[in-house]
Amino acid sequence: MRIVIHEKNEPYKIKIKDIQGIEKLVEQSKIMEYELHICACGLSQNKPFCDGSHRITRDENPDNIYAYNENKERVNVGKFYSSKDKI
Repeated sequence: MRIVIHEKNEPYKIKIKDIQGIEKLVEQSKIMEYELHICACGLSQNKPFCDGSHRITRDENPDNIYAYNENKERVNVGKFYSSKDKI
């Protein structure tokens, strides 16, 4: 088993026009307006791209640790630490 802790419950959004040097590779201005959505929750079945799976994580308590099985069923596996706790 491998446990991965993700801190985001939404994808990373990358605008093509913001990629350094892209204008040298892409001449079509319409492509420059596209956005890539990269998975940050770890649940996408289309990695590295987002497939919208992060939507099921939006109601998670940030102080808890959750695991998801292959059916995307959530299990609360414990507490990590509260943001109010001092380390």
